[in-house]
Amino acid sequence: MPWPWLEQWVISERLEAPCRLLTSPQHAGLPVSAVATRCGFTSPSHFTRRFRATYGVTPREWRRHRTGEVSRAVPEDRP
Repeated sequence: MPWPWLEQWVISERLEAPCRLLTSPQHAGLPVSAVATRCGFTSPSHFTRRFRATYGVTPREWRRHRTGEVSRAVPEDRP
């Protein structure tokens, strides 16, 4: 590709909307795969890879850190 910066710019632009949706209280119940689809990504795994490459965390981690969402996993020391 003659202009690799162009691809990165396009991806960066496409990732701005998911960042907003992932932290929006109105979309808190929306699965990450649905966020990806709404933002024009046809493959949730491709979306996650590009998101992580750009922001250093997965979309789920982004949502958790930005919204203070508590993990629903049961702690190991509890029965």
